Amino acid sequence: MAGSTRSGGLSIFTAIAFAVGNMVGAGVFVLSGLIVHVAGPSAVLSYLFCGILVTFSGLSYSALASVYPEDGGGYLFSRRMLGPLPGFIAGWAMYISLTIASAFVLLGFGIYANLLLNSSYDPRYFALVGLVLLSILNMRGVSEAGKLETGLVVSKVIILLAFIVAGFIHISASDFTPFLTAGAGGMLKGMTMVFFAYIGFQVVALMGGEIKESSRNVPLATLAAIGIVAFIYIGVIIGLLSADLPVYGEESVFDAALVLFGSIGATVVALGAVFSTLSSANANIIGASRITMEMACEKQIPGRFARLSHGQPKNSILFGTLLAGVLIIYGDLAFVVNLTNVTTLVTMALVNASAFLLVRKEHLVPPEKSYFRIPLGVFIPALGGISCIAMLATLDLRIVVLGCIVLVTGMFLYYIEDTPEGEVIRSEIREKLRRRRNST
Repeated sequence: MAGSTRSGGLSIFTAIAFAVGNMVGAGVFVLSGLIVHVAGPSAVLSYLFCGILVTFSGLSYSALASVYPEDGGGYLFSRRMLGPLPGFIAGWAMYISLTIASAFVLLGFGIYANLLLNSSYDPRYFALVGLVLLSILNMRGVSEAGKLETGLVVSKVIILLAFIVAGFIHISASDFTPFLTAGAGGMLKGMTMVFFAYIGFQVVALMGGEIKESSRNVPLATLAAIGIVAFIYIGVIIGLLSADLPVYGEESVFDAALVLFGSIGATVVALGAVFSTLSSANANIIGASRITMEMACEKQIPGRFARLSHGQPKNSILFGTLLAGVLIIYGDLAFVVNLTNVTTLVTMALVNASAFLLVRKEHLVPPEKSYFRIPLGVFIPALGGISCIAMLATLDLRIVVLGCIVLVTGMFLYYIEDTPEGEVIRSEIREKLRRRRNST
C-alpha cells in the first residue's frame, strides 16, 4: 500500500501543523470581526455549525486518502472514482480556489501591515508587494522554507491562545445579549462566510503521499486539524465579544487586543497576523503548484502550462499571480471570500460524490487493504455533498455564475492538444515527483 507504511515522510504532528497553519491566517485575523459584524454573538454558532458541516466532508476526504495515499487530494480522488473530466474539474477548481484564497489572505496581510507600521496606505499596496515577493520566491524554489511551518504555527497559536484566555477571563453574560442580533438569517449568512476559514483542511489530503503511515495519519490529522481550528475560531469570537467594541470589522482582532492587552499586546498580535498571513499565502501558492504538476503528470493539462523553472511550475505560478493580483486590485474582501467558496464547494461536492461511490463499491477494495471506513456508510458523504450544494445555493447568484465561468474557461486546457515540447516538460515533472516521493 503505497505511502501507508513507510518510516520516512512527514509526521502526523507536522501534517496537523500544515493544516492548522493554512486555516489560521486571515480567516481568524480578518474574517472573525466581519462575522461578528454580520451575526453578532451568534457568530459562535456560525463557526460551530460550519465546522460540523465541514467535518462531514473531512470524513469523506479521510476515507479516500486512506485508499489513495498519494499527493493530489480532491483532484486525485475525483479522477480515480468519477473519471477524467470530473477529476479535471475538481483539480482546476482546487487550483483556482487556492489562488483566489491567496488574494484574500494577502489583503489581510496588507491590513495588518498598516496596523503594525501605524501607517494608512491602501492595504492593496502591501498585498501586491507580498504577492510579487512570494511568487518570485516560489519560482526560485524557496518554497521549501515551508519546513519552518511547524514553528510558525506554534508561535501564532500561542498568541491566539493568550487572546482566547483573556477573552474567557473578561467575558460576561451581557456580552451575548442580544444573541441573534440579526436574527437566524444573520447566523446563517455568517456560516456561508465562515466556510472559507475551514477549507485549509484539504492540505492534509493534498500532501498524502508525503505523510508517513498515511492511511492512518491522514484521517487523524484531518479531523484533529478541523477540531483545533474550530476551538481557536470560537475562542477568538469570545475574545472579540469580551472587548465590547463599538463596531466590528476587518481590524477587530487588533482593536480587541488593544483593549485586552494594551498597545504592546496589540503590536504582538499584529506581528503574528503579518507572519501568519504571509505563511498562509505561501502555503496556498505551494498547494496550487502541486495541483498543476499532478494534473500535467496525468495529461489533464498541457505540460507547458506547468513548465518547470528551479523545480517549480513557472507558468502556473505566473498565471496564479496575475489572477490573484487582479482580485487584489478590483475585488473587495467579501467578493474574494465568496468566489473562493464557489470553487472550493465544487471540489468538495465532487469529493463527497467520490466517497459515496467508495462506500457503495467497498467490495472492490482488496480485503487485505487497511483503510479508514466512514461511519454510518453513505449517510456521511451524502450529508457532506448536500451541505456543499446547500451552501452554494445561499451565495449570491452572480458570484456563483462567475465562479462557474472561471471553471468552464479552464476546460480549454483540458481539451487543448499538447506539443512535443509539452511532453518533454511532462517527463521532467514526472521525474521530479518521483524523486520527491522517494525522498520521503
